[in-house]
Amino acid sequence: MKLKDYLKDRSFSIGLFVFLFFLTAFFLFIFKVSVILKINILIFLIIIPSISFMIDYQKKKRFYNRLYRNLKKLDKKYLINELIGSADFLEGEILNDVLYTVDKSMSENVNEFKRKNEDLEDYIELWCHEIKTPIATSSMIIENNRNEVTESIEEEIGKIDNLVEQVLYYARCKHVENDYVIKKVNLEDVVKTAVLRNKKDFIQRKISLEINGLNVYVNSDSKWLEFIINQIILNSIKYSKKEKAKLWIYTIKKKDCIQLYIEDNGIGIKRSDLPKVFDKGFTGENGRKVYKSTGMGLYICKTLCDSLYHKIEILSQENAKTAVIITFPLSSYVNMND
Repeated sequence: MKLKDYLKDRSFSIGLFVFLFFLTAFFLFIFKVSVILKINILIFLIIIPSISFMIDYQKKKRFYNRLYRNLKKLDKKYLINELIGSADFLEGEILNDVLYTVDKSMSENVNEFKRKNEDLEDYIELWCHEIKTPIATSSMIIENNRNEVTESIEEEIGKIDNLVEQVLYYARCKHVENDYVIKKVNLEDVVKTAVLRNKKDFIQRKISLEINGLNVYVNSDSKWLEFIINQIILNSIKYSKKEKAKLWIYTIKKKDCIQLYIEDNGIGIKRSDLPKVFDKGFTGENGRKVYKSTGMGLYICKTLCDSLYHKIEILSQENAKTAVIITFPLSSYVNMND
């Protein structure tokens, strides 16, 4: 709070004091008061208001400067009411009361929004579980009535199943810490389960698969990790080449981590798209031209990896290859159940 701003704000009051000063001087002159008395009265008329203004200025300066300092330190600015402190002047107390009322109202609105959002998430999760039953039933009917038409329908049902699973994991990913158990997981078991889920696509698209060095243990949650790996394999299949398509899945062990590589020789990713592949809803040029993509798969994978203390990154060369790397630290700061 600057002095000039304070004086500008108090300009009307200062003007009144100046007017009072000259009016008093005028009357003292008319009534021919002694010179010493005139000087004393006029000095008091200058000193007392000046002291009053300076005390008021110092109180407000301390309060507002403290307010601005605390505001700059806060990442979440709306918490300023917790740090503002009490004020020893009326306007400051009014500001405190207003901020408290606004903060309370905002908290109530946020809590109401959270409640509605949680209700929606619960409904989506319930719906995903319910829709799994008719999907499974449809698959059984197709299995018992094999022909060219039902096989085509089965392929579309498989896509629906994957999209439903994606929705389910998206609904859960914001609260993943309530649903995972980190323990020793065999990578080979998880990868093979994910591969088997996509075996028909591998056969139909004639994609060869090479798996090496997966008989290692990492700290993770098998269910979430299977979903992540499955999403990456689905992407590799979607964007594979029409001829001589191949997928390599292998590990590289380093001093402080194990890295899982899922690499393909597909169409690759445009360099300008690479920094945004994990952004929510980002489809990129491939997603728009080659395959209708939701742009959610890799975003969910990144969210889950962050929660599981894994690092996920993508290296790619357009029209050549793409490698997704998941890094598992050998030492973990999270509690594990062996």
